[in-house]
Amino acid sequence: MSDVALELPVSHDDFDGVPPPSATPALVGHRTEYGELVAAERAGRLHHAWLFQGPRGVGKATTAFAFARHLLSTRGDDRTEPPAFDPSDPVMRQIALGTFPGLVHLTRPPVEKGTGFRTQITVEGVRKLNRFFQATGAQASWRVAIIDPADDMNRSAANALLKILEEPPARSVFLIMNHAPGRLLPTIRSRCRTLRFDPLGNDALAAAVAAALPGAGREEIVAAAALSEGSVRQAISLIAHGGIEIRQSLQTLVAADRPDWNTIHSMADTLTQKGREQAYEFLIAALLSATAEASEACLDAGDGAGAAALAALWQDETARLREAAAYNLDRKQALLTLFDRFYRCRATARAA
Repeated sequence: MSDVALELPVSHDDFDGVPPPSATPALVGHRTEYGELVAAERAGRLHHAWLFQGPRGVGKATTAFAFARHLLSTRGDDRTEPPAFDPSDPVMRQIALGTFPGLVHLTRPPVEKGTGFRTQITVEGVRKLNRFFQATGAQASWRVAIIDPADDMNRSAANALLKILEEPPARSVFLIMNHAPGRLLPTIRSRCRTLRFDPLGNDALAAAVAAALPGAGREEIVAAAALSEGSVRQAISLIAHGGIEIRQSLQTLVAADRPDWNTIHSMADTLTQKGREQAYEFLIAALLSATAEASEACLDAGDGAGAAALAALWQDETARLREAAAYNLDRKQALLTLFDRFYRCRATARAA
């Protein structure tokens, strides 16, 4: 691979120092899904819209860009393996830079003022697709639209996309990422051919993380892979933001019968500091997972009432924390309340 350096566009989903899906060096796993796309194209029956459905971070967007390179790069016609990203290839380079005229990547845009990104893909973003197809015209080469993810579209944007899918432009293919099936209009799903992406196995996950983070140690990568439920993104996040240590500290806290409030307050003070937002989210997610696991343990032990109480706690706290984030409420207090309710509810279930 060439050592050509690229100033890649910034996305809301990026990690510092980690190549985005448009420039990921190689596709790890998902050969069956990729092979289905290539086989359909070579047989002349490539469906106009493909729904890439699976958990966040398992490689859906990376597969989409690999297939886009296959369709659009002049070097890709006779290959069966996903083409590795090569920045010296002019088409691959333009795809990564977001300047190739035959591809549009629709994702959450930057805010108009200040830094950061909008929380949704709006109807204006989908109108960008119409302008893209009008500008490129129905030429011999393929035109590729990657929607990443469809989950982020608001209702107006989803309806606008549906209109395009109902009468798709010639020689066009839509590669639509979808993390949560319930968040997509059934009418959009009905117009797509679905490819299901399973979580990666630990070996493939470790290989993908090692490629993305060449400076990470083997033990760190293995530990992150074991905690990441098959998601490369989750594993990278754990390593980049100290998530492994957070999970280990939480395991010690949860294993104790009584809360260690000194440790909990210290952890809360650290993780609610500016710049530790991702680490804070890790702890919240891990504690909610511990609540769900405690509910399952009660169920396995024949304690239906305890299981129901912990399940209700998970549901209530998920909603409360979502509201706290939306209204920018005190994060430390939100975290302390979650710890308190968890210990109280679990103690009540054990005493029953």
